[in-house]
Amino acid sequence: MSNLVLAFLTFAAVLSAQQVPTPKAPETVKAEVAAEVIRARLDLAAAKRRQDGLPLTLEMRKLDAEATLRAARSEALAAPDEAERGRLNLEAWVSSAKAAAASADKDRARADLEAEARLASAQVSVEYAKISSLAQIAKLQQKVADIATHAKVSYPKDPLVDGVLHISDRRIPFNGRVTDELAQFVCGRIAFYNAVDADAPIFLVIDRNPGGSVMAGYMILQAMETSKAPVYVVVKGYAASMAAIITTLAQRSFVYPETIVLHHQAATGLSGNVTQLNEQLKWSKIWCERIFIKVSTKIGIPLDEFVAKMYQNVSTGDWKVHGDAAVRMKWATDLVERMNEDGVNTSTPAPAPAPLEPDVFGNGAHRAPDGRVKQLLPPLGPCDLWWLYDPTVDFVLL
Repeated sequence: MSNLVLAFLTFAAVLSAQQVPTPKAPETVKAEVAAEVIRARLDLAAAKRRQDGLPLTLEMRKLDAEATLRAARSEALAAPDEAERGRLNLEAWVSSAKAAAASADKDRARADLEAEARLASAQVSVEYAKISSLAQIAKLQQKVADIATHAKVSYPKDPLVDGVLHISDRRIPFNGRVTDELAQFVCGRIAFYNAVDADAPIFLVIDRNPGGSVMAGYMILQAMETSKAPVYVVVKGYAASMAAIITTLAQRSFVYPETIVLHHQAATGLSGNVTQLNEQLKWSKIWCERIFIKVSTKIGIPLDEFVAKMYQNVSTGDWKVHGDAAVRMKWATDLVERMNEDGVNTSTPAPAPAPLEPDVFGNGAHRAPDGRVKQLLPPLGPCDLWWLYDPTVDFVLL
């Protein structure tokens, strides 16, 4: 313990010895005092200068503050004007944008109108071109028709020249079901052509005829037999039943090798008691024999044999042959490979086909169970029969 105290006392004595200032020389003290006096004078001069400049500084600060205040007041006063100017500028910009949009709409509308105008002009040009083309075509057709009309049509006594049948303009179309209306048309044309020329041949041209009324067909046969001008029948496609009878009984009949001619017995509907049925059947047989006997005589075989051969060839009795066989069997007189329509003198286009009617009699068409079209035949006149054939139709006799 005594050692520790001794060491501490020694350290304190050393430290006290170091802190004791060293005495200064009089010159040093005098210099330091002079320096302090100079420094004090400088500080005093600086303080005086600051004191002298303080009013100016305060004035400047006052002026700055006033300027700032005036600027703030000016800005405060100008703020409404700026807002109004901004609003006006905004409104001007909006108006300008609206004007630009309206101008764009007008431009677009004008462009649309111009496009529509160009389209309309193009359409008018196309229509005009069509009309011009149609007019040109019509002129050419009229020119061809004039040439054909003024061309001399010959009427040879024998129209079959070098195997070619020349059909003149004295032709009567004989197509569709044989009815009173068709018979009246044919008979009227035969009378007309006889009045024009009683020597030149008349052509009854068949494209497709399934036959029809016996009495209507008989009217045509009578007109053909009493005509001074010869009436020739031309079958290009198909003649059946009453049309086939007219073909066979004609003075001359012309067919293609592929033409089809069909003969069969007549059909009728009977009603009443047994006595009435027998009377009607007897009358029907007399009617058929009066016409069919002429056919059998023309082809050179007895009537009973002719009827029997019908059923020998086909169970239904609907005996059909091609044109070459028809000529061999004397159902037609002449077989030709070519037919010229010399009397066609117009180049006008064919009319568009009319919409299909339910049937030619105005009755509603229905389907039979076997798929054929079912049609009602109108009532015949007194003592008349149906002599027709069309396997695609299921005829219902009234």
